[in-house]
Amino acid sequence: MREEMVPLALLRVMDQFYGIEPQSEQGMLRSFCSEGKSSPKRKKPLRILYATFLRYPNVGGLASYITSVKTGFERIGHHADVISPLQMPPSFFQEDIPRAADEVRAFLLGRYGAANEKLVKNLSYLHVFQRFLKEKDLEQYDLFHAQDLFAVFLLGYLNRTYRRPLFFTPHGHFTKSRMKFHKIQKGSIEEAYFTEIEKQGIRASDKIITISDSFHAPLLEYGAKETQLTTVYTGIHVQDAPKPKRTEKLVIVCVSRLTERKGHGVLLDALAQIRQHLSGAEIWIIGDGKMRGFLEEKRRKLGLSNVFFLGKRRDVPDLLAESSIFVLPTLNDNFPIAVIEAMFSGKAIITSECGGIPEMIRHEKTGLICQPGNSRELAAALVSLITDQSLRERLGKEAKSYASQHLRQDIMVSKIDSIYQSFL
Repeated sequence: MREEMVPLALLRVMDQFYGIEPQSEQGMLRSFCSEGKSSPKRKKPLRILYATFLRYPNVGGLASYITSVKTGFERIGHHADVISPLQMPPSFFQEDIPRAADEVRAFLLGRYGAANEKLVKNLSYLHVFQRFLKEKDLEQYDLFHAQDLFAVFLLGYLNRTYRRPLFFTPHGHFTKSRMKFHKIQKGSIEEAYFTEIEKQGIRASDKIITISDSFHAPLLEYGAKETQLTTVYTGIHVQDAPKPKRTEKLVIVCVSRLTERKGHGVLLDALAQIRQHLSGAEIWIIGDGKMRGFLEEKRRKLGLSNVFFLGKRRDVPDLLAESSIFVLPTLNDNFPIAVIEAMFSGKAIITSECGGIPEMIRHEKTGLICQPGNSRELAAALVSLITDQSLRERLGKEAKSYASQHLRQDIMVSKIDSIYQSFL
């Protein structure tokens, strides 16, 4: 096993966890920071690299954000590329990553007598994607903008050579979120390992552009400086929205991936509590995911025959136009684009008090806010909107007005562009 396949910063934290003396000072990554970087001469138009270690293009908030930023900068004449692991050749997945995993596993077993498979998987992917990035012509770009902790971790290493302004936009609290949902145990080697990756990525960043202020406290806890942090709310490009369709039935719509943290089970529990108010109403659940079978069975057991699972759809704007109420009962979220889309469509919105949601949905002004996981609060909010058309219309109007003033793509791009230019 070549020790350079394990970043030195991560090797040190694993040595500390397992209580052994450092055996090597060679590593793929060293501690890095933003001080002392030289900047390239200012060029117009800019050539921008957006990098993510996650699956792009795919569905979900991160992919939508990257696409919105990329196309937004292209609209004003800049050149923007996205690099993700999905662009790697098939041989990287079929041969290189398994080979790297074998070497990493053997190294960890020899050094610690244990090889955590989550670390083996992550280290092997990091090593191969880092090699893929090095093969790209990164010299052509004026700046790098990482979209997750792993991408900024790797770009921090590569930037020792290129010395470009490095920006970081986190889209979630990776370690803390996985601990919250018991995917990582507190005090484990996984917590130590992934926490160190987050800290190293933060240290490497010239500026951390957050999508909501709710990110600041966790980032500061991991070592970010106040001067590194600035918030630019996510903005989307809105085509002419379909006109609302008049219909006798009241439609409640939920647009989201069917995962545990989106809270669909809480929504079904809330609907079961107010079935007397649902006569003539339909509930459309749009999206797909691993929870679909469980949720469909729960619907059957609760006898909610007016709840329909529509799966993935390409006509979400048209479906929103037919609806009266949008609900996202999420248990853990940041700044969901589905809520922004519902705001632009002028819908009365019910969602949860988590992440940056309260920064755009002001309770009883631009929507209704419930505590995450509280089906009784959600049921009461649904009843208030089902029974009060004037409230639905007022909240929908206020939501659309707020989104039009603050959550447009051109506003987001203009603010990010100003940040970019300040480093060139």
